[in-house]
Amino acid sequence: MSVFTRDASKLEAFAGRVRVVVGDLQDQPAIAKCVEGADAVISALGPNSLKVQGDKPVMRGLHNIIAAMKLAGVRRLLQISTAAYRDPKDRFAFNAHAFVLLFKLLTRKAYEDIKATGELIAHSDLDWTMVRIPNLKDGPAQSKVQVGWYGQAKLGMKLSRGNLAKFLVDQVNDETYLRAAPGIANQ
Repeated sequence: MSVFTRDASKLEAFAGRVRVVVGDLQDQPAIAKCVEGADAVISALGPNSLKVQGDKPVMRGLHNIIAAMKLAGVRRLLQISTAAYRDPKDRFAFNAHAFVLLFKLLTRKAYEDIKATGELIAHSDLDWTMVRIPNLKDGPAQSKVQVGWYGQAKLGMKLSRGNLAKFLVDQVNDETYLRAAPGIANQ
């Protein structure tokens, strides 16, 4: 297993258990090194602050990751996203809609980046799943999570990091949500 990061010191606890590849999202050789030999790519890329630097940096970074995946023959992509990206199966859900409107109002560039990233993935020929998450909190994986589409499933506004990690790993070989963007939340 390989992990791509800008700062290897954040992964010191995993020394010897994962291969750490250091680079940034424009470093195509480092991205290719990380993707090489993988069965799937799990991407946690997202805007990291209220002040997005440049024009759609997450979408541009994912473009480089997708190019590396194609060169390496890796087809499975799992991308963390938010309700800012809408799946065609979504219906109106007040909480999600209010969150997206507030997010769009406060951080327009980040909103546009998330939306463009989702569209890039959705229009790719990869075997993708976008996992749309609410507010993350520290906590272990529980037995079940709520999964579904906004306006159709009762999705809460919190998700533990343990539940997110377990769901992502489970999706590597699960085709239930192939080429879809389900929302998930703690049950």
